Formats: sequence, C-alpha cells, structure tokens
Amino acid sequence: DCVSKVPLEYDEGYFSSYAHFGIHYYMLRDQVRTKSYQSAILQNKDIFKDKTVLDLGCGTGILSMFCATAGSKKVYALDQSDIIYHAMDIIRENNLTNEIKTIKGRLENTKLDEKVDIIVSEWMGYFLLYEAMI
Repeated sequence: DCVSKVPLEYDEGYFSSYAHFGIHYYMLRDQVRTKSYQSAILQNKDIFKDKTVLDLGCGTGILSMFCATAGSKKVYALDQSDIIYHAMDIIRENNLTNEIKTIKGRLENTKLDEKVDIIVSEWMGYFLLYEAMI
C-alpha cells in the first residue's frame, strides 16, 4: 500500500529510461535472451493454454505476444513507460489485439478485469547489458 502512495515523479527517471525504443532494440537484438524467453514459453504451451497472464513491465510486448501465441486466453501487457505506445502498435501489427490488452500504468494503481494465473516479466531490463554483467 505504501508503494502506491509514492508520487510518480519519484520514479520518473526510471520509467523514462525505458520510454525510448533504443534500449528495447538492444534487448530484442540479444537473440540468446529473446529466443530463451520464446522457447521457455512456446515449449510449455500446456502451462499457458487458456490462462490469464500479466506481463509486468511489458516494454515492446514481446513476452505478451509469446504468451498469446502459446494459447493464453488473455494477456494484460502493463507498462508505465511511454514504450507502451510502441507495444500497442506492434501488437496491432501482429493481429493480437483480441488476446492482448495493453495498459499504461503502475501495477500498484492498476485494477485488472480479472485475476491472473501467470505473471511474466523481464525483471532485469537492460541492467545486464549496461552493467557488464554478461
């Protein structure tokens, strides 16, 4: 509850760092990373089939699209960053708007239409790339 009371401007620097497509380009270009997520989801379709999924910090929506392709009933793609507008376009261009609902907002302040069965998230963001962790 205390997190939802933190003013958005305190998090502005963090969220704005993910707002531009450039950062996401580097993450998507990392084929090992992207293909690992794709394989983990698509090789486990039985886990995702007919489930409701939350993609927390969805960025470009790549994990959301993998989940939808794996047969998820509904995917909520949530991101506070302005990258969500790119995700909306990408999801639309991939004809997945019936399966994926995009939401701009912070999790703490978001009410979903239903409970979710699965949460996916790329929680490391670009940290590994820019902190020389890999």
